[in-house]
Amino acid sequence: MPQTGPQSERPTKATTSKLFPPGLAEAGKKRVEDMINLQSEVFDYLQEVNRHWFAHLQSEAAIVSEFATKFTAARSLPEIATLYREWAKRRIELFAQDGQHFLADTDKLVEASARVLADGWATPRS
Repeated sequence: MPQTGPQSERPTKATTSKLFPPGLAEAGKKRVEDMINLQSEVFDYLQEVNRHWFAHLQSEAAIVSEFATKFTAARSLPEIATLYREWAKRRIELFAQDGQHFLADTDKLVEASARVLADGWATPRS
């Protein structure tokens, strides 16, 4: 006696295998692993960038403290002008370094993103 109802309409294994080719699950698993590896790489890199900028801010605070002490001890206008020129020179050097680090940091993040977008997905560096 043939069955009618919801149980008779279940797809068979043959129908399921036609919808999902044999290598599809493995390819999907590989892509997920690639994405997890990339996220881990980017996270590690962002931690490195964070440590660098924190150290940089500490060095800037030290410079401010150093010059505040020197300005407080200055006794004449020419001495203050000399200190100001020295401080301005150090600030310009720091701005140049900031720019170089920022560009290098951005370049590394763009490179990692490009690896993901190239050919759909790309394997991250080990």
